[in-house]
Amino acid sequence: MTAVPRFKKNASLIRCVVFLFLLCLSHWSSRMLLADARDVRVGVYENQPKIFTEADGTPAGIFVDLIEEIARREAWTLHYVHGSWAECLERLEAGEIDLMMDVAYSPERAEIYTFCEDDVICNWAQVYTRKGLNIKLITDLKDLRVVTMRKGIHLERLKNLADGFGFSYDLTLVEDYESVFRTLQEKKADAGIVNRVYGYTHETEFDVTRSPVVFSPASLRFAVKKGVNRDLITAIDSQLADMKAEKGSAYHQALRRWLGETTQLSLPSWIGWAFSAAITGLFLLFAMSILLKYEVNKKTAHLSLANAQLEKQVSETMKAHLKLKRSEELLVRQERLGALGQLTSGISHDFNNMLFPILGYSDLLLHNPELMNDLQKTLPMIDAIRTAANTSREIIKRLQEFQRADSRPKMESVNIAKLVSEVVEATKPLWKSQREAQSIPVKIIEDVPQDLSVTLSKAQFSEALMNLLLNALHAIAGGGQVTIRAFVEDEHFNLQVEDTGAGMSSEVACKCLEPFFSTKGEEGTGMGLAMVHGIVRRHNGTLNINSVPGNGTTITMQIPLAQNDIGMQSAQETSSQTIRVLKVLVVDDDESIRKLLSEYLILDGHSAATAVDTADGIEKFNQDAFDLVITDRAMPKGSGDELAQYIKDSGRSVPVIMITGFAQIMASHGEHPVGVDCVIGKPFTIEELRETIGRTIRDRVADHSNAGSSTNDA
Repeated sequence: MTAVPRFKKNASLIRCVVFLFLLCLSHWSSRMLLADARDVRVGVYENQPKIFTEADGTPAGIFVDLIEEIARREAWTLHYVHGSWAECLERLEAGEIDLMMDVAYSPERAEIYTFCEDDVICNWAQVYTRKGLNIKLITDLKDLRVVTMRKGIHLERLKNLADGFGFSYDLTLVEDYESVFRTLQEKKADAGIVNRVYGYTHETEFDVTRSPVVFSPASLRFAVKKGVNRDLITAIDSQLADMKAEKGSAYHQALRRWLGETTQLSLPSWIGWAFSAAITGLFLLFAMSILLKYEVNKKTAHLSLANAQLEKQVSETMKAHLKLKRSEELLVRQERLGALGQLTSGISHDFNNMLFPILGYSDLLLHNPELMNDLQKTLPMIDAIRTAANTSREIIKRLQEFQRADSRPKMESVNIAKLVSEVVEATKPLWKSQREAQSIPVKIIEDVPQDLSVTLSKAQFSEALMNLLLNALHAIAGGGQVTIRAFVEDEHFNLQVEDTGAGMSSEVACKCLEPFFSTKGEEGTGMGLAMVHGIVRRHNGTLNINSVPGNGTTITMQIPLAQNDIGMQSAQETSSQTIRVLKVLVVDDDESIRKLLSEYLILDGHSAATAVDTADGIEKFNQDAFDLVITDRAMPKGSGDELAQYIKDSGRSVPVIMITGFAQIMASHGEHPVGVDCVIGKPFTIEELRETIGRTIRDRVADHSNAGSSTNDA
């Protein structure tokens, strides 16, 4: 009689245990899900329609739509941190936020941020002015009051353009683009620079004028601080790629929503039924089509004209941007100036000529090792290889200097007849082979004294003469004569290029020195004569143009004979001095460079230890006492900047020499890493390394001597 109640009692106990187990399992599962969730702090600033804050404080815009969709897919919890553009960048660098949206990519910013691989949208800078001011060229900003956003990518590129074209302006920095328009409207500035998307969206809200000047293409992306939150960028890259490939995704919806794109119209299903009906149905369909077209045109009328202009400018800008990007990849990713295309034939001719002795003599020595026993034969071959390599290096430097707006001329004594012959020879494929094949008579006369030598920058004047010669050849496309003269008059050196072409009107002659002005149509960039003018100005000279329609053109570069030759003097002074034997630490991830530097140092009697990366370099620096550290800059496990900073913070007075292939780019941006005593560009010769080491050690000794004397005086 007691068995049934006991069974019921046991069943109740089992149900209680099962219920408690399920409750614990549910709680544990929820805890695990919460543990997997990721809190992400995201910076928000005002740059409508890409990213901004609604009236109720809610973030909105293209980037906000995208990051919220990515957060939903990745189970992230977003925490928005509001501030100005500059404040957001400072917070990202300080680690106060994890992710920043709408950051324009540049090689300089890639040193401190990690960007997503693909851009979200492309943008560029647009110049606006106050009412009544007419600006047509970037150089029209000279001496004007210019306002733009603090720490913006366009600010950096405006400075580079101003330095390159040699003009100055009065700069005002504000926290956002709305303040730029407001400053213009209040006539506290003459011109303002905003991004194109913001300008087109908000220009009607302010009393400002859009100018035809655009510049600075920019790829807008997500970014995190270098070395942290890499998982966020990896997830964004994956999700962004999926959304771009998926029609109708949040990515395409965001662009349509915020940039005013219209979706493809689909006709209602009843129209198909009406189309298959009687004649009355056809009439109804026609009427509905007219009505529908009217409604669409009405809604998009305010965008049609702007879109037509925008599409044309976007196409032209993107073509220039893509051409520039290819040039940067081939020439150490250095920005810009499409006029390099005019020099391709001559430079490739020179470079191939230099490669021939390098490959030829190397093959002879490798296939005939017994020649190494005959120094009289071997040494001239090695000297020819070295000479060709040095000339090839100068060709590369010539290309880099052509792009550097603030490059200083390296002065040397140059035989002008030899310089002219080299330039004429470099352009020979353009005026001899091509023209002769078309039976077009072209004659080039070199009227230059053989003994005339002038102190100037050979690389820059070769570039300038080549541009003038290319222009002259274009002027006599149907045949004619070009004469190159050189002479000295009134303590000035004159280099003159005269052609028998059609000549120019006075109006064209006045404009031809303006950047981007060209009479060649799509074949020209408008940068040739502007570049020549810049080179002559850096030599304290003048560029004179004399042209009469129908009687040809004569262009004269005139510079003072007295030029500063600082580079040669310093090299002579330092090379004549010697230094003590040193113990040197060489840090480079490239084994061949480590071995070569070690051999250089051993040849001069120094001892050398090597390290394969920054971590290895720090470890060996701590284990031994060194007199000097030579380090590469770009290495896979920590940069040379970090090593130099560590050595400086160690308190040991050890000088650091940084070697890099980007020395000219660093110099053009005024970049000098903390703790680095001297920067030397790859490739370099043993004499250049020896001179750099000597100068660095002597400067460090002089600093210590000055510090000691100051202490004694105190």
